Amino acid sequence: MSKNKNDEFISIVWHELRTPLTSIRWYISMILEWDMWDVSPEARKALNHCYDSSVRLINLVNDVLALSKIESWKMEYYMQEVMITELLKLVYNDVFLEIENKWVNFEIEIDKNLKWKEINIDPDKIRQVFINLINNAVKFTDIWWKIIIKASKVKNKVKFEVIDNGIWIPKEKIKEIFEKFSQIESSMQRQNTTGLGIWLALCKNFIKDFWSEIEVKSQVWEWSNFSFELNLIS
Repeated sequence: MSKNKNDEFISIVWHELRTPLTSIRWYISMILEWDMWDVSPEARKALNHCYDSSVRLINLVNDVLALSKIESWKMEYYMQEVMITELLKLVYNDVFLEIENKWVNFEIEIDKNLKWKEINIDPDKIRQVFINLINNAVKFTDIWWKIIIKASKVKNKVKFEVIDNGIWIPKEKIKEIFEKFSQIESSMQRQNTTGLGIWLALCKNFIKDFWSEIEVKSQVWEWSNFSFELNLIS
C-alpha cells in the first residue's frame, strides 16, 4: 500500500471509530454522573472500567492519526505565546486523575526565574507531549512512588524534565524506545505495560517539529529522566 493510500486508510478508520467511541464514552459518563439509574457498587466499578477503556481507545486512535499526519507532513500547528506556569497548570489538570488513581506522588517544580516567562508553542501539541511522557512514567511506576515535572531556565531556553523513580531504561535500549511500536522488555515490567508503543514516537516527532530533541538519562534501580529545551520569548 502506498504512503498516500495508507494515510487515507488511517484517516478513514479514525473517523469511523471516533463517533461510536465518543458515544460509548458519553453514555457511560451519563450513567455514572446522573442519578437517573440505581447503579450498584459492582456495576459502577465495571462501568468505570469501561469508561477508562473507552478513553484509552480514543487517545490511542488520536495518537495513531497524529503520528501518521506528522510522518506525511500533514500535521498543522497553531502557535501561540503561552506562559510556562499556566501551561504546567493545564498539564497538571490533564493528568491529575490518572496520577491519583495510581496513588503516585506527583510534583511540579518551576524555576522562580520562569514565573512570567512565555514560549511560542502549539499548546495542544506540547500538552500531549507531557501527557504521553507522564502516562509512560505512570505505566512503569509503582504506587507511592514519585513523578516530577521540572522547568528550569538555561540561558535563553526553558528546560523541561519529566522524572520518575520507576523502571530504568538500559542504555543500549534508549534509542529503541522512540521507534514506532517499540516495547522494551524488562523483568520488572508490570502487567499493565501494554500498548502499541507509539507514545514516545509521537513525543519525539512533536518535539522535533518544535526544533528540539528529547534526551533520556536513566540510572539503574533509581530513576529515568526525559528532557527537552524550548526557546523562551525575550
